[in-house]
Amino acid sequence: MTARMVDYARAAFDLIDHFDGAKTTDQVMSQLGSALSAFGYNAFLITGVPEPPLRVEAYFLLNGWPDGFGTEYHQKNYYRDDPIAAWCRRSIDPYEWSEAKYNPETWPRAATVMQLADDFGMKRGFCVPIIRANGFTACVTMAGDKPDFDPEAKKAMHLISLYAHAKAVKLMRMDAALRTDGRMLTKREAEALTWIAAGKSSWEVASIMGITERTVNKFVADAAQKLKARTRTQAVVNAIFAREIQIPG
Repeated sequence: MTARMVDYARAAFDLIDHFDGAKTTDQVMSQLGSALSAFGYNAFLITGVPEPPLRVEAYFLLNGWPDGFGTEYHQKNYYRDDPIAAWCRRSIDPYEWSEAKYNPETWPRAATVMQLADDFGMKRGFCVPIIRANGFTACVTMAGDKPDFDPEAKKAMHLISLYAHAKAVKLMRMDAALRTDGRMLTKREAEALTWIAAGKSSWEVASIMGITERTVNKFVADAAQKLKARTRTQAVVNAIFAREIQIPG
């Protein structure tokens, strides 16, 4: 084993030790950002990866994107045409952004997304898909001008990403558990809407919850009314923002 390979492994395990001691998501953000910068990355994101037409913003766990990039990305709803996200939804293995192939002639908005990333210094990137037990896909994606794509560096990024995602999810669940006041949704409404957020159909949710499909639809409709949402998609987003349900994954 070369000295350089040892450095990669040491960087990964040193960061994991720091994650273990983190008490807040801000601490995880800071630790992860510092570690990734050593590998040439200046931006990162930990998020759920819902199927469009769901928007991605409500699924963000840790957002280390440049401010201007995120603003334009959200305003123009580039998520539905993001080739990196599309590739993530069907991949289980980490990949460089360049591996997410698309045809710019038939998918021009995908080319626009990638040009926007380039304009903000995110010229090359690496993405680690994370498949949760409920089947929902999340990811840790990172980018920079000239990131280190040495095979051993990518192995270190894979390990770091898994631990960072797990720590972020744990901290957010702890925060949610402490919040007990002001609930709008009943336990069953929240449960049904959480499964909808994970991409399940009413029929699938009915099977999971052991109730009829009609009852599932009523739970979701009642939740949407309480959340002042006109569609299921809007209900999911409003529920996550209101912290009535936890982000799947």
